[in-house]
Formats: sequence, C-alpha cells, structure tokens
Amino acid sequence: MSANTVPPAAPAWLEAPDDLNRLDPALWPGSAHRDDQGQLHLGGLGVTELTERFASPVYVFDEADFRARAEAFARGFDGWGVYYASKSFLCRAVARWVEQAGLGLDVCSGNELAVGLAAGFPAERIGLHGNNKSEAELIAAIETGVGHVIVDCFEEIERLGRLAGERGRRGRGRERRRGELRRQRGPHDKLRHYKRPRR
Repeated sequence: MSANTVPPAAPAWLEAPDDLNRLDPALWPGSAHRDDQGQLHLGGLGVTELTERFASPVYVFDEADFRARAEAFARGFDGWGVYYASKSFLCRAVARWVEQAGLGLDVCSGNELAVGLAAGFPAERIGLHGNNKSEAELIAAIETGVGHVIVDCFEEIERLGRLAGERGRRGRGRERRRGELRRQRGPHDKLRHYKRPRR
C-alpha cells in the first residue's frame, strides 16, 4: 500500500490527500507555510529558529490565528454560547484570548477550572463537564460561581443539588445528551456547522 492510499478499514468519507506535504488550512494556522527549502514556518518563524530558541519538543500557538478563529466562531454562532474545549490546550494566556473573543470556557477537571479562574476568566461563562466529577470539583464549581455544570447521570444531579443546598446555593446544571447537535456533512466531510435540533 502506498503512502497516500487509504487503508481498507478507513471510514468511507476519508480521502487520501493528493499532496502529503500540503498544509491543510483546516488544521494549520493561516500563517503556516513552507519556504523554498521545505522548512515549515508558523507565525512568521521557521521551525528551525523556534527549536533553536525553545528546544524541542515545543508547543507553538499562532496567537493572531487563534484569536481570529475564536472571534469567527463567536460571530458565526452568535447567541448560542460557544465554548472553547480547554482539553485541547489550556494555559492562562489561552484562557484570556478565549475570554476576549467572547467565548465560554469548557473545562472538565478541577485543574482546568483553576487555570481558567487564575487567568481571570469570568466563572459565569465557564461550563464544567466530564464524567466522574469528584465532590471537590463540584464544590469548587458551586463556590466559584461556575455558570453551568453539565451533569452525566441522575446520581450527579442529586449530588450537585445536595452540595449546592449545603452551601445555601442553587445548582445550575445542564444534562448532557447524545444527539443534541446533529452533524451536518459539508465538502470533504469536515465538521463545519451544526443545526439546532428540532423539538
């Protein structure tokens, strides 16, 4: 099997790229390009320079591209309450960029919650989800005023209610259900947009 042949067990929608060296703009920042020698550049810097300055491995973010994409999501889904999935990558700087773009912050652990709060992210725009949340994580969410706790089961609803009641608060939660947003296939089957579910 050649390098650009799709394996037989691959999903039917998966297409082999024509050029394995092409930088897919859906995956790479807009500033990503290769120079005449084939060296990758990100945010105006070649990877050779980046590794000389910061060693390797190095995690590189193009701030301008991140901010532009976050703002585009906020505009494109205006009124929907779009949340950045912090599990993809979170540090205080990224939390600030997300907040400045007008997005919410989706956290799935007490550590991610702590990073968001340390960055000054407004607690009311944070959503805590994740299966098997500890009581300590639920208490932290209640006491810091997290906007939504996404609950996974009836037991968690009861636990959240009990913990909130013990603190004289009323818990605000959302139930996670499969199929709330339905995937709409677009060109090349990339996830591009969602439709509101019909009621």
